[in-house]
Order: sequence, then structure tokens, then C-alpha cells
Amino acid sequence: MAKLEQLSLFEEARKAEPALSDEEVIRVLCEDLLEEGEVAGPPTPLEMLASLRGINDIEAVDQPFAGVLASHEGGLAVRVRRADARPRQRFTIGHETGHTLLPGFRQARQYRCNGEQTWLEQMCDVAGAELLLPRRFFVPLMAAGDFNLDTVEELARVFEASVEASAHRTVALHSEPAMLLVLSERHKPSEAGREDELPARLRLDYSIRQGEWPFVLQHKSASDTGLGRALQGEILDEQGSIDELCTDAIGAVRISAKRYGRNGRVLALVRRAK
Repeated sequence: MAKLEQLSLFEEARKAEPALSDEEVIRVLCEDLLEEGEVAGPPTPLEMLASLRGINDIEAVDQPFAGVLASHEGGLAVRVRRADARPRQRFTIGHETGHTLLPGFRQARQYRCNGEQTWLEQMCDVAGAELLLPRRFFVPLMAAGDFNLDTVEELARVFEASVEASAHRTVALHSEPAMLLVLSERHKPSEAGREDELPARLRLDYSIRQGEWPFVLQHKSASDTGLGRALQGEILDEQGSIDELCTDAIGAVRISAKRYGRNGRVLALVRRAK
């Protein structure tokens, strides 16, 4: 007789609550794990929560992947990339812990890496955010501040998370339509091979949108008089426009933008102007 495999926690929850979306199932499972770990506030003790899911060894090593989950001495081990900053490593621990909620995590090594994301990786990213930045703690602290990067930086400090992950969460949980734009100084793909002939420009890498917004054009460049000012070191907190990046005009919006790091990376929070 064939051996019956035990259902994952995700499959059990899906069977019990078929009306929930996949993201909602992950949220419920993460809330249950936070309850089991008696987490009383930020920063989340991710190593402890990981141990509750059978992860008995976490180590930073030299590797190309952000994270790896594998069997280890009767339990599970997580390896995070040594070169990553601690806030990024913490998200990776949450992501890899998310794998233990989902089907198949014991059958093969699981990797967190860049590139096109599978459904599995998307769900683990949801788990990473729910564990690193639990909404039960995040929403009240976010609501107590203004919708700008000063608040995001404070949230990142409190939760021991990256500014970028905290900005993602701020947009996702904002009560009104909001957007995060992430831009970097680079060439667009069609300019490959001509980098010496053409100047690099501040271009949109990706956007996170919550609520109704026009489509934002990836690789589109920002003008020197708009978000390009942030690239030069100016901290923006003003009413302005991002129509140059969109397929359809939005009109006036409120923008909070700032350059981070030495590689010409700009984050911009956007919401409708009051």
C-alpha cells in the first residue's frame, strides 16, 4: 500500500477555509505562528519562530542565493547570504520559514533568488512580510506617522527590516490608494551595447501599487526636474506629478522621495493629492 503523505499546513487550511485566497491562507498561518510564539511586539524573533517550524540551524554563508532551506540532522537548516545586510537576512529567514507552511518543502532544497517568481516563491514572500512586519503591530505604528519616507525609515528601525521592505508594507497596508516607485540610474535594455555612447538615466525598476492607478512604464526615465532631483541628493516631500512615467495622466500627487545607497537608487512613495 502506498504511503500517504501528510498534508501541509497550507493544504489543511485551504481544505478548512476554501473561500480564502492563497494570500489570506498564508496570512492566517503566519498569525497562528505569531500566536504560538507569543510574539508581543517588534522586532519579531524570527529565529525562534523558525525553530517552531523545525528549523534548528541558521547560518550566514558565502553563497549566490539569498537563502536556502534544506534538511539537516533530523530537522531543517537555513543558510542566508553573508553579503546581505542583516535586515535583508531577516526577511530571508521569514521567507524560508514560509516554505515550511507550504507543500513539498521536505522533498527538495528551496532557494530564494532573483528572477521570475513562481507561485511558491510569491507565497513565501507573503509569509516573509507577515512574519517580519506583522500587520497587528505594523498598522498602528504606520497610522501614527505621516505617509512619507521618514515614517518608513522609523518603521524599518523598529522592525529591524530594510527600508525597501518597509515601504512595500506601508503601501500594501495603506488605507487609501498608494504607490511605491523604485528607480535606479542605468541604461534601458534597448541600449545594451551602447552604454559608452549614451548617458545613464534614472529609470523605473518596478512599482508596487495599491488601489486604482494607471499603468506605470518600467524602464521609463524620470526628468531631472522631477524625481531626478532625488538622485542628486534632494529629499522630496511635495505635491508634484509622475505623469511622465504613466500611460495615462494622474494629475497632482503627493510625493516623498529620497536616494538610498551609493548606487543611484531612489525610492518614492506616492499618494493622491488631497
